[in-house]
Amino acid sequence: MRNPIALAPAAILLASGMLLVSCGRVSPEQHAFREASKNCQQWIKESVKNPSSAKIPDPTSVSQANGQIVAEWRHGDGLTLLNGFGANIDATARCSMSLDGHFLKELVINDQVIRRPANE
Repeated sequence: MRNPIALAPAAILLASGMLLVSCGRVSPEQHAFREASKNCQQWIKESVKNPSSAKIPDPTSVSQANGQIVAEWRHGDGLTLLNGFGANIDATARCSMSLDGHFLKELVINDQVIRRPANE
């Protein structure tokens, strides 16, 4: 029989490793919110006049409502887009998408509907 005292460090190491791995897991909802944030940022970039000048931080609000995920930037949240005069100005945006965060239902920038699926 092995010495239980000699196995204790190995058991502690194994338990610590399992704890670290379990803490690193992301729930399906958190994963969908991350996907939604990333995809919404890309859709905004694809929809603006000068994508290279756009500053699109992570959304300040990502929530689930009415069977969809909504990512949102309000005034002062750091989203800045090029205006018609060539200046980057504060902007607002909202993306509504599927619960997995992959399919765009609606994109609104500065209260103007930019993208909406053709079948709606």
